[in-house]
Amino acid sequence: MVKKILLLFLVFAGCFAFGSAKAQTYYYDNIEVDIFVKENSTFDVIERQTYYLDGSFGYFFRDVKLKDLDHISNVLVYDSDGNLLDKNNYDLSYKGNNLHIQWNFERRIFNKELKFWAIKYTVHGGLRFFKDHDELYWNAIFENREVNVENAKITVHLPEGIKKQEVEVWSYIGKPENSRTSYNYNVIDDKTVEFLEQNIEPGEFLTISVSWPKGIVKKPFLYRNQIIALITLLIALTIPIIVFVRAFKQWSKKGKDAKINKTIIAQYEPPAYAKATAGKPDNLVPAVVGVLVKQKIEIKEIIATVINLAVRGYLRIKEEEKGFLVFKHKEYTFEKLKDFNDLKPFERKILDALFKKGNTVSTSDLKNKFYKEIKDIKKEIYKQVATIDLFEENVEKTRNKYSIFYIITLVLGFVILFAGIMIINILGLAPILLTSAVIIGVSILISAIIGLLFSWQMPALTQAGAEAKWHALGFKEYLHTAERFRVGAETLKTFSLFLPYAMVFGVEKQWAKRFADFEYQPQTWYFPAAVYSGRGGAPANFSEFASGFSSFSSAVLSSFSPPGGSGAGGAGGAGGGGGGGGGGAG
Repeated sequence: MVKKILLLFLVFAGCFAFGSAKAQTYYYDNIEVDIFVKENSTFDVIERQTYYLDGSFGYFFRDVKLKDLDHISNVLVYDSDGNLLDKNNYDLSYKGNNLHIQWNFERRIFNKELKFWAIKYTVHGGLRFFKDHDELYWNAIFENREVNVENAKITVHLPEGIKKQEVEVWSYIGKPENSRTSYNYNVIDDKTVEFLEQNIEPGEFLTISVSWPKGIVKKPFLYRNQIIALITLLIALTIPIIVFVRAFKQWSKKGKDAKINKTIIAQYEPPAYAKATAGKPDNLVPAVVGVLVKQKIEIKEIIATVINLAVRGYLRIKEEEKGFLVFKHKEYTFEKLKDFNDLKPFERKILDALFKKGNTVSTSDLKNKFYKEIKDIKKEIYKQVATIDLFEENVEKTRNKYSIFYIITLVLGFVILFAGIMIINILGLAPILLTSAVIIGVSILISAIIGLLFSWQMPALTQAGAEAKWHALGFKEYLHTAERFRVGAETLKTFSLFLPYAMVFGVEKQWAKRFADFEYQPQTWYFPAAVYSGRGGAPANFSEFASGFSSFSSAVLSSFSPPGGSGAGGAGGAGGGGGGGGGGAG
């Protein structure tokens, strides 16, 4: 018995739910539009929309397209009794390039009833101006509808000074891809043109065109949005110019290298210390030469330092072949040979990081680990450079000092660009503000990049540093085109000693070609796989050795690196011009 009662209750509940969920049915019984053209080039639009409603409804809305006009102002909304609504009783926002107007009323069930509302707004920049006439070209009945418009009446009210016979009228109805000319209009008098249509289907425009002689309506020099756009453009152009001038002056005053008026010629030794206390000065090590020439440190400077230390006897590098057949690959092992307390701080830092877990490590041991030490290694290299009279100040600190302002500016640019876009979209503000935020945001980003580029150039060479750089570039010339200089003067020892410098300059392959005719001799610092395993098949010459050595460079680079887009008014069709948009009820 209880089950039967429960079942009966569920049936009644289902019926009630079905009744309350009655399908919504509506269409536009009538739309009347009055357009009042003013002599100041604006025009007022009053839309009176009468809905046929059957079902549950709680709001009406209208989306007015902002295409081909400047902006819309003075929006007013009237209820079904013709009373002007307070601004708190309707929603006004921008959705994309549409002005969204929505009246929310008390939701109730309508039983085949008519309900009316009206909106009024002023259009700026919606008229078209030609050489011999002016024109109102307006989509009076909007296309984004899901329902029919049974009856439509559009009345255009023209300003004083126009004669009836001077007015030209056209009307177009249909969809943009398939519109047709309509002749359901009448020029009633000198000031009034009336358009009548029936049964306008979903997705169809009703576009009207009314033209009159020049001189009646005065076109302003600029509209509001054009003024905003002009100001935005001026700001967007001014910011980068100001930043460029400021940064250039800063660089000219404190970032210029000392002058040296000497042509670069081949040098046969690396540059030496700018200041030597006694005896023959020591050569600058490869990493320091890299900073001297490029004013930055890349991983190749660290790799070159490892090779330089191997050549100097602090470690040994061995190449091994692992796996078999298609799974065969090369593995490289670093073997510590002696204590390195006598080395420069940055060299010790590199070897400490290299042999952190023992006296023998492989490239696979270092992968995804060694890169964590690179930041501190770079700091030590910059400190080493600062101890030599090459730059006016520490390269890293100089760059940081001048770049901090532009980094903050860069962040500000991103905030304006992305946060501004989000806020404007969330609040439904005017599209012109969105455009301005994007333009100014991009301008600030460009300005920050300009400033950062100058900041990168702020480390200034001293006179001694300029001399050393001149010498280093001459040394690069020698390594790059060694066959042109001192033919036969190179020794096998020279190959290894200068190889780290060639790597820093990116000319190791050209340097190796100089030794193509030298028979390969085993090196104390690097053992190819064939030599290390005792299988024979050692490189035939140093050029072949260097070719195989490039695989080592690639493997180490991978191990050391962190894991890793004017027409006439009578021509046209439905959908052109301003107005249009959408509307509906819900």
